[in-house]
Parts: sequence; structure tokens; C-alpha cells
Amino acid sequence: GKKPVAGAGEDGGHGLDEAAAMPPPPPPAAVDTGAPAAAGAAPSSTEAPAADVAMEEQLPPNKILFVENLPGQVNETMLRLLFQQFDGFGEVRLVPGKSGIAFVEFASEDQAGVARDALQAFKVTPTHKMKISFAK
Repeated sequence: GKKPVAGAGEDGGHGLDEAAAMPPPPPPAAVDTGAPAAAGAAPSSTEAPAADVAMEEQLPPNKILFVENLPGQVNETMLRLLFQQFDGFGEVRLVPGKSGIAFVEFASEDQAGVARDALQAFKVTPTHKMKISFAK
């Protein structure tokens, strides 16, 4: 007699197919990574980036970052250590009389943007997540 074709036989072949179909497909990772790349993909055009930024309801790029939600004990040294790992780092300025906010200056808007994206929601303490935006 002929051997049954794999999967066509009724003994066990059916159960195998169902088991193979069980794991759900992995979530699409491309959605997360696609957005930032697309926003900075057209440096040659002067109009496109501005439109992208407006859609995200963000302030226009600035070489100065505005950092909020810092714990009261944060100081310039702590912030400098955090931001100086990025190219173009210039200086950190805490606002006298206002705890929890600071300005960090970079050499260019692009370099400030890289640091902003990398440190956005960085936990300075377990309860304080930094909120970083471009300065107005």
C-alpha cells in the first residue's frame, strides 16, 4: 500500500495543523520604528518637516530643550551627566526659584532632537519621568 501524504491522513495530521496555527502573529513592529524615520527622512525639503511637526502637535524644533517633571533634588551636574553623552551638548540651565524644570542647550536643532527622543520619559527617580520638549 501507499504511504499517506503528510498532513492528508486523518490520524494526527489534523491536530498538528491546529497546533501550528495556535501562536498569534507577532505584533507589527514596523509601526513604531517607521514614524520617527519618516519625519526626518526629507532634510532637503524646507516645507515637509514643518508639516510633520505640526501634525504631532509639537513645538517647532529648537536647539534648546525644555525639561519638566524633574525631582526637587536634581541639579545641574546630574542633568549634565545625562545630556552630555549626546553630540552637540552645550549647557544645562536650571531655572532659579522654579524646581522641576531646566533648559538644556545643544549646538543644533537636530542634535537637541536626538537627545530629546532618547531621554523622553527617562526616569530620573522611580517616580519622576522627565518630560522633554523644544523650548518656545
